[in-house]
Amino acid sequence: MRKKTQLRRKNPLPAGPAARTAGRVEPVRSEETTFVGGPMDGRSLPVLVGPTGRPPRTYEVPVPQGGDAAPVVHVYRLEPARVNRWGLPRGWRYVHAPDAAPDGGPLSRLPWRGRRS
Repeated sequence: MRKKTQLRRKNPLPAGPAARTAGRVEPVRSEETTFVGGPMDGRSLPVLVGPTGRPPRTYEVPVPQGGDAAPVVHVYRLEPARVNRWGLPRGWRYVHAPDAAPDGGPLSRLPWRGRRS
């Protein structure tokens, strides 16, 4: 007797990590982060985190001025909120940096972008 061979259909879903997220939308990850100093002192806001689970290095808060004046931008720098006994950060907080200038964006850090006078 001959064995019947079945036709195998390819799986319509991809294999691997993409299979777990196929057909559904993952929520954007955020972390409740506290602010220390400046106009946001004591407040806690949800801040979007990157793929590594870490918030951005700086957080800029524009504060509107009266009239036609440009808004004042307050810069906050990221630092660990707590450190465990192995020196690993457990949570993050933003600390006001009054002397820091607003960042020019990710393109300003490229090595071929020199400072223009």
